[in-house]
Amino acid sequence: MSRAVLAAVQLTADTTFDSRFEECKRLCEACGIEVVGEIVQKSRSMDPKTAFRQGKIEELSRMTEALEADCVVFGSPLSVAASARLSAACGVPVKDRTALILDIFSLRARSAQAKMQVELARLEYAMPALIRDVDEAETHQRGGSAVNRGAGETRAAGLRRKYQSRITELKKRLASIEKRDRQASSHRNKSGLKRAALAGYTNAGKSSLLNIIMKHTGSQAGTAEEKDMLFATLDTSIRRIDYDNHAFFLYDTVGFVSDLPHGLVEAFRSTLSAVTDADLIVEVIDASDPQWQTHVRVTEETLKQIGAEDIEVLRVFNKIDLCDRSEFTQALCVSCRTGEGIEELTEEIIARLYPEEITIHCLIPYERMAMIRNNLSLRISILESYEDGMMTEISGERVRALPFMKYQMEETDYEHRMGQIKQ
Repeated sequence: MSRAVLAAVQLTADTTFDSRFEECKRLCEACGIEVVGEIVQKSRSMDPKTAFRQGKIEELSRMTEALEADCVVFGSPLSVAASARLSAACGVPVKDRTALILDIFSLRARSAQAKMQVELARLEYAMPALIRDVDEAETHQRGGSAVNRGAGETRAAGLRRKYQSRITELKKRLASIEKRDRQASSHRNKSGLKRAALAGYTNAGKSSLLNIIMKHTGSQAGTAEEKDMLFATLDTSIRRIDYDNHAFFLYDTVGFVSDLPHGLVEAFRSTLSAVTDADLIVEVIDASDPQWQTHVRVTEETLKQIGAEDIEVLRVFNKIDLCDRSEFTQALCVSCRTGEGIEELTEEIIARLYPEEITIHCLIPYERMAMIRNNLSLRISILESYEDGMMTEISGERVRALPFMKYQMEETDYEHRMGQIKQ
C-alpha cells in the first residue's frame, strides 16, 4: 500500500472544506493509499503556480521525507505545471483530487466499456496541460521565440494529433457500445416493464439495496458486488424484479461525488443513460452520514448535469439502523443490514411505476390472442374458453390496457357467464 501526505488549501470562505477533506481521505483509501500525514494551508487564495506558499512547500517537503511518504495527494485541483513544481520540491509524485478519482476508476473498471470511459476521461483531463507544457518548454529552449520553432512546434502538434486520434477512436467505440445498449434497452422496453434506477452519492448503499430487494422478492439472479468504499460500482447492473404480480427492471449505477470531474461525467454518459432512461429514480441517501444534505445537493446537481432532472425521484434513507431516527420521521427509511423497510420500499417503487391501474373483463377473439403474449406488463388471467373467444380478467396500468377495451364485456354478460362457471 502506498503512503501519502494529504495536502490542501483551505480558502477563507470555504464552509464545506472539512467534509471534502475527509472525503479525500476516503478516496485515498479506495485507491489503496494510506494517509500518513496531513497538511493544510489556510489562505484567502491559492497560489496559481504552486498552490502552497513557499514556507508551506518547505514544510510539506520535510513532512514527506520524515514520514517516508511515496506521494502527495492534493485535495484541491492542480494544474499539471503546479503538480510538477510541487513534485520537484518534495521529491515524490504529486496528484490532485481529479487524478486520484481517475486512478480509482482505473482500478475499478472491469468491462471493456468502463476501461475505455476511464481512458477517455484521463486523456481529456491531461491532454490540454501536457500539450501546453511541451509547447512552452520547446519555446523556452529556443529563446522564447514564437516564430519558426520547427521541431518544437512539430512535437506539440504531433502529440495533439496522437491524443486527439485516440480520443476520436474511443468516442466512436463508446458510441457503438451505447447504440448496442440502447437497442437492448429498447428490447427491454418492448416488454412493457418499467425501469427504476438506483442513484445517489457513492457508498450510500445502492448495490446492497439492489441485493436485498432481490432477496426479498425471491429473485434468482446473481447479486451485485458490495464493498464499503467509494466507487465500488462502475458498471451498471440490471435485474428484473417480480413482486406482487408486478415486474420492473432495477438498475444499479455508478455513484456520484462532489466536484466530479466534468470529463468523467461526459465519458460515463453512456453508463449514466441507465439513469436518464429510467421511469423512476430511487435516490439512495446514507442517513448515517452527517453530510447527507450536502450529498443530496450533489446528487441533484449531477442529475441536472446529465439531463435527468425531470424524472420522478423517490428519496430513500438507507442505514437507518446506524443513526437517530427522529430526524427522519416523515421519510421512507430502510436498513440493508436488518431488512427494515425493504417491503415498504418495494411496494412504493411499484406504486410509483404503475399508477392508475384498472381491472376489466374481456372476451378476446382467438385470432387476437397475440395481444396477451405481447403485453407482459399487464396481469392477465384466463377465466374460461368459449367458441367466440377467451374470457379474461385484465389488470394493470390504464394506458397499457386501452387496446383491450374494445373487447370489454358488458357487466351483465360477465356476471351471467361467471354464474354458469360457478354452477
